[in-house]
Amino acid sequence: MTRLARSVRRAGPLRVLYVVPDLEVGGAERHATTVLPALDRTRFSPSMVCIGTEGALFPALAKGGVPAYALHLSRREFPKALIALVREMRRTRPDIVITRGYNAELLGRVAAAIARVPRAIVWVRNCGDLTPRGRLRGVLDRMLDPVTSAYYGVAYGQMPYLTDDLRYPPSKITIIQNGADPSLHSFTPGEARDDAFAATFGIDPGDPVVGILAVLRPEKDHTSFLHAARRVLDVVPNARFLVVGDGPLRGTLEGLAETLGVADRVIFTGSRSDVGALLKLMDVFTLTSYTIECCPNALLEAMANGRPAVCTAVGGVPEMIEEGVTGYVVPTHDPAALAGHVIALLQDPARAKEMGVAARHRLETDFSIERSIRNAEIALETTAGRRTSTSCA
Repeated sequence: MTRLARSVRRAGPLRVLYVVPDLEVGGAERHATTVLPALDRTRFSPSMVCIGTEGALFPALAKGGVPAYALHLSRREFPKALIALVREMRRTRPDIVITRGYNAELLGRVAAAIARVPRAIVWVRNCGDLTPRGRLRGVLDRMLDPVTSAYYGVAYGQMPYLTDDLRYPPSKITIIQNGADPSLHSFTPGEARDDAFAATFGIDPGDPVVGILAVLRPEKDHTSFLHAARRVLDVVPNARFLVVGDGPLRGTLEGLAETLGVADRVIFTGSRSDVGALLKLMDVFTLTSYTIECCPNALLEAMANGRPAVCTAVGGVPEMIEEGVTGYVVPTHDPAALAGHVIALLQDPARAKEMGVAARHRLETDFSIERSIRNAEIALETTAGRRTSTSCA
């Protein structure tokens, strides 16, 4: 694992070009549009290229003063995209190219090699693949390893995936944990729930609320959440359940809620822009993913809002939750284990609030966005040869 250290030389701002498929709403995309604008402009000059379309998060770059544009090219237009990327790299002469997403990782690294960019990085944000990677992708990854300077990850729980599954050399891997900005999430220990806002969802004063924040896709396993809800209601009949997010499985999950007899206690909110306010309605926050999660933004936001969490032990989640202090981790596909911890917290509100305060403190000390960006800056300067040997803060 890469060790990072003291500054040894500086030769003007480090030119960093980030290549992505697009900037549609998602954790990886939000991460990119958070990190680039926040880089110290006396040390970094960031820019971005989207191979496809701009995406909903694209305006955040302009707001943050980061030059960016989209090629509007599909995966089938491989030659055109490669030529356009080479042309852009020759024009802007970046010191480092960062790639994220399969077509960007392939095209970005090949273009960087052709354009003679000194360094190329693959920034990996997942802990697994929903479908097995084809043999061709493995061959291409191995062929491109010699022109890949570093592989960045976002959680130490990724290491088995990066080294065993993807076969990336451990010596090239640097972990930079994600973070959230505490200043964007007001939190006062013991603050009362906004009953007027809760009432808009049919939640009565005194109703305990359990929530989940995740896109409605198979890997997020909302099925386990709903089965756990059935178990919780058998013990805490006035509990309510907030399902925040939308996706292709919404109709299926609404049908399952009916089948389980919990539909009148489960609220599907759809996609929302007021996630912080919704988190404040929750007495317990949950995530039930069975794969892919590394350092989920939803959990970071729950911590920022002082919510105790019960989440599946996937990827980097166990390193984010301090067991028995800020929350609990449970096995995947185990509604009984999930329900057991949720019930215990709902039956001991004082303990739940205490754990929420501890979660907020953990975010401020170990998972702040300031710390994450500082470590990203150190990693980039180290990869560029402007620093040597100590670890991230």
